[in-house]
Amino acid sequence: MKIGESIINEIIKEKDVISASVVGSYSDNKNIEKIGDLDIVVICKKLSKKIFLKILRRVKNKKYNYNIMINSTFGPMKISSDKSLPVHLMIYDINSHIDHVIKSPFTCYDWERSKIYRGKPLRKIFSVNQLQLNDFTNTRRTSKEYLKDVKKGKISIREYKFKNNKIYLKKKYVPIDPRNRGEFVYHIINFLVINLYKFINQKNIKPNKKKFETLFFKIINKNKKILKKFKILKSNKENKKLVYDKDVINLALNFLNRFNNYIEKIKSEYLELNFVRHARTSLNKKKKFLGIRSNPKIIKLTRKKINNIKYNYIITSTLLRSKMTKSLFRASKYLVNNLVNEIDYGIVDGLTIKQTKNKYPYLFKKWKKKIDVKFPEGENTNNVKKRAIKFIKFLRKFENGSKILIISHSYFLRVFLSMILKIDLYKAFNIKIDHLKIFQFIKKGDKIYSNLNRLDQQNIFNQLHD
Repeated sequence: MKIGESIINEIIKEKDVISASVVGSYSDNKNIEKIGDLDIVVICKKLSKKIFLKILRRVKNKKYNYNIMINSTFGPMKISSDKSLPVHLMIYDINSHIDHVIKSPFTCYDWERSKIYRGKPLRKIFSVNQLQLNDFTNTRRTSKEYLKDVKKGKISIREYKFKNNKIYLKKKYVPIDPRNRGEFVYHIINFLVINLYKFINQKNIKPNKKKFETLFFKIINKNKKILKKFKILKSNKENKKLVYDKDVINLALNFLNRFNNYIEKIKSEYLELNFVRHARTSLNKKKKFLGIRSNPKIIKLTRKKINNIKYNYIITSTLLRSKMTKSLFRASKYLVNNLVNEIDYGIVDGLTIKQTKNKYPYLFKKWKKKIDVKFPEGENTNNVKKRAIKFIKFLRKFENGSKILIISHSYFLRVFLSMILKIDLYKAFNIKIDHLKIFQFIKKGDKIYSNLNRLDQQNIFNQLHD
């Protein structure tokens, strides 16, 4: 039996383990003799020091065809040995895995490709879903974080510390030794290109050699010297070179600066859409159905501006609370569009939930059966969806690279979020939309992609099960 399969077969025997996966180069059917180390991800129900040590012992005590040495830290650091196979054993529980997906989507997205696992596949525990443009600037292992590490001459890693029955991850910096110098630079360049390819194509597929080099060449602005140096680096890594000279750091710096410029270029190819719910009104506090037939003013706020961004356009609904909210933001141009109006609650508008239940009990009976019934003399969810689709078409008139703020309403935003995040519309009412909370998307052609903060996205999905 192969070494990777043998190790995960042993790990999954541990009763607290729900998933054990071989990830990285080995999972891509690379020759064991050509890979730097063997990466294994373990997910337990609830992690403790006792369980952590039990898993380590289980892996260490098993006899394999190879001598192994275990690295249980988190990060791109490689440990070297001429006589042993380094095994990078990364152990999480469910909650820490979810946290890792949110903070390190690139790494976790790549792990989800693995077909070598025992127990649950990683994507079934908590999935990245898709890479987002803001992942390249707002998460771990971004080009800017790598740039800081390279300039410091150190690699940032994390390792578990156990104290008073509590577990926490401690970040520390390890000096880049002669081997890690080359391994780290290769890791940086290789995975930034691969992750960008996955984002552009919106698929969790690694590019073949030709597609990799085509994208690499675009990123470096057709600089043949950089491409040549990377090919030499790749060859040295595959031949397990253990010492790299300091010139390889210059390759990383040169590439990273060009990569950051290329990301800015890509941003200019998308329309940036920022959706926000209007500021609070006095009627919102009373928890009434507040649609288009009620038109209260917003409550005066103490702060003058929400942020320092100057948008190219601000689009409001036709309602006063939306129009008044625009004073909290800055823009070059202001537009009004009834497509982003709140749902028409009909003659229910202005009633409390209790009053509506008493007057129109059939509404709640229909909703319980997942029937999209219209409010009396008003709209239903599908009507709002149709307006949202029309609004997406309306956005064709704006140039890519523009930043647009759309000041809308809770029900419209629930429906819009559900459409883009592929949430069943009958669950949309569960999504809580805070006043003045901004939700960002990007648009290219007629396709809209999420660019939400990943923690906000997780909160949205959690609310569906409340």
